[in-house]
Amino acid sequence: MIKKFVLSFLLVAVCFSSVASAEIVGCLSILNITEEELMSKMKAPSFGDIHDEDYIGVDLQNLSIKYYDNLVSMLLALDKGEIDLINVIRPVGIYLLENNPELRLKGFNWWVLRDSYAFDFGFMEKNATLKNKFNDAITKMDEDGTLAILKDRYIENFKDLTPMQFEKFDNAETITVAITGDLPPIDYIAADGTPAGFNVAVLSEIAKRLHVNIKLMNIDAGARVAALTSGRADVIFWIEGSEAESYDSRTIIEKNEGIIISRPYYKWHEEYFIGKK
Repeated sequence: MIKKFVLSFLLVAVCFSSVASAEIVGCLSILNITEEELMSKMKAPSFGDIHDEDYIGVDLQNLSIKYYDNLVSMLLALDKGEIDLINVIRPVGIYLLENNPELRLKGFNWWVLRDSYAFDFGFMEKNATLKNKFNDAITKMDEDGTLAILKDRYIENFKDLTPMQFEKFDNAETITVAITGDLPPIDYIAADGTPAGFNVAVLSEIAKRLHVNIKLMNIDAGARVAALTSGRADVIFWIEGSEAESYDSRTIIEKNEGIIISRPYYKWHEEYFIGKK
């Protein structure tokens, strides 16, 4: 389904090249930089390898950004007309377009030959042993094809957000993991607290391999660092920016001494700009 959508989308992408972007774009909070600083860096000629031509259908020079701590509040702002577009990663964009007929694709970032973004896990330095165990599990999942299978099932050929239960182990360690649950099909927490999505599937597989129990803590994106540094969470889901970007997660990690990150388990290159029809 998704592959067919993407192919159809690419065939008409050239139609977006002359469409001027709306003025205000909502995006999920980046913890260590303001909206104005982010736009200033994005418009600067020296901004790594990111250029206007990467933003098909979007006039980068005329954008302004407004942060939101979760996807729900960002979609509500779009519905109310408080913002003109939202900016989300490709899998989330496709999910939104397929499940919200009032939305349409207005443009996208296309950096296939440039730096990518990645999902990984964040830990406190004192939990380096746990980080190393996660790394070992992720490496083996990559080598034996498990990550590719999960990516295909939960992202590339996603069909629905089937609820998922973590396996329970007697007399095993319990790890608290902070999750937004607000980024389908990457991760999702239903009203009854049941988790679903790609991140949850990856975490479930890691837990099985490490023989540990998982307790999820549902939080906003902007609260991840506080949850980790305060000790309320042992692990957080993290997004790692591209090498070219000075505002990426490496910087916020460096600013919060004692935080370390795992190796990535999923990378992407594209972001969608979505607005109302």
